Amino acid sequence: RVSQGSAPSRSRLSAPRPAAPSSPRAFAPGAAGAMGNACCAGSDVAAKQNDVADGVVTTPSKPEEVLPPSLPLAKAEQKKAPTEWKVKVQKTQGKRLGIDVDLGDGVWLLVEELHEGLIEDWNKEHPDQSVRKGDKIVSVNGKKGVAADMAEACKTDKTLDMVVQRD
Repeated sequence: RVSQGSAPSRSRLSAPRPAAPSSPRAFAPGAAGAMGNACCAGSDVAAKQNDVADGVVTTPSKPEEVLPPSLPLAKAEQKKAPTEWKVKVQKTQGKRLGIDVDLGDGVWLLVEELHEGLIEDWNKEHPDQSVRKGDKIVSVNGKKGVAADMAEACKTDKTLDMVVQRD
């Protein structure tokens, strides 16, 4: 039923109730024959069957396609794991690291800017593992989870073994 100004309500369709057992027609011989005397799962039923949903009768034109139980998700729907790689640089006299980082979240170092320095040299030598703006440094010399400790290691340690992550 649909009433004006409201969403359509769904109703369950069911067959009429059979006559009461005391009725002489309820168990009359030949009553089953009058009803079709066929199993609802018979081989000819699917071709003759009509489906009723929301008061609309539909007749299937072809069998439904059955998909395998586990199809891979489309690339856009897959959650891609972040990519991680190691960067190792050796500080030399007078040469800066050459990155500005943000410690804002307190867990990693977010690369904000790149300048001339050791990271720029690394990027030239390792273009497939270059450090870019937006990358996260998640570990420095085994220190991870505390951005201030990683930043301090970058300032004081002579060799830097860093793990960089890109989402």
